[in-house]
Amino acid sequence: MESIRIYLGGFSVFIKIERGAVMKMKDKVVMITGAAGGIGKYLSIRLAEEGALLALCDINETSLKEVRVLCENKGAQVFTKVVAVENEDENKAFVNEVVDKFHKIDALINLAIAIDTPHSFLDHTIATLDKSYRTGLVSTWHMMRLCYPHLKETNGNIVNFGSAAGYLGLEGYAAYAAIKEGIRGLSRVVAREWGKDGITVNVVNPGAITDNIKNYMSTLPEEQRDPGLLGFKETAVGHFGDVYKDVAPVIIFLASSESKYLTGQTFNVDGGVVMNA
Repeated sequence: MESIRIYLGGFSVFIKIERGAVMKMKDKVVMITGAAGGIGKYLSIRLAEEGALLALCDINETSLKEVRVLCENKGAQVFTKVVAVENEDENKAFVNEVVDKFHKIDALINLAIAIDTPHSFLDHTIATLDKSYRTGLVSTWHMMRLCYPHLKETNGNIVNFGSAAGYLGLEGYAAYAAIKEGIRGLSRVVAREWGKDGITVNVVNPGAITDNIKNYMSTLPEEQRDPGLLGFKETAVGHFGDVYKDVAPVIIFLASSESKYLTGQTFNVDGGVVMNA
């Protein structure tokens, strides 16, 4: 807080001005599936800095605890639960516990999906497809339906996730790409149906090098540690994105009240790999 002096008709008046950034998500309850992953971790930290009340789930208990501590160190209230998102009953229990704790849901961010390392379509199996289908499309389906009444009460926002793998048809990602395009189609339908209820639904196609990708590349021979070999395309801005600095702010905008006139859209946050101007 800072005081400044102004003069009005010969009188000296002090006015107090509060300096500092406004928290976009102050006291907003944000649910994130797949919160312990590469994008989920840094998105959660950024949301904590923006004043959000966080409800985080993931299948990886150790990494989820790490994210919780990082967010609590930022001053956030955090509820975490280990959830197998392909299981509707576990999703239902998660939503119910979040509402019991925070009494509302303002935003749902569906990050969870299981993905195999890239391999050709002919080497894919139905089991490969089913894993991405159940952890990605089915979990997104369930979570949106379960959160609907709570999001309707708050005029809430949903952010789902596509991928350049589907948008551009990247080799080696047949199952993942198919599921991600399914999520985009589902998002457009729900955006139309729920718009009258004040709920927005948008999709982010993120392009960034996450911790998971870095860790995977570190296991490869040095000559294979090239993001391009994993399907990453050259960006127009000359560098690959950072989740915390480049991707998380866009997701937070779409989860906030500032984006209420946007719905049914896909945002390619990838440094210009995909251009639709």
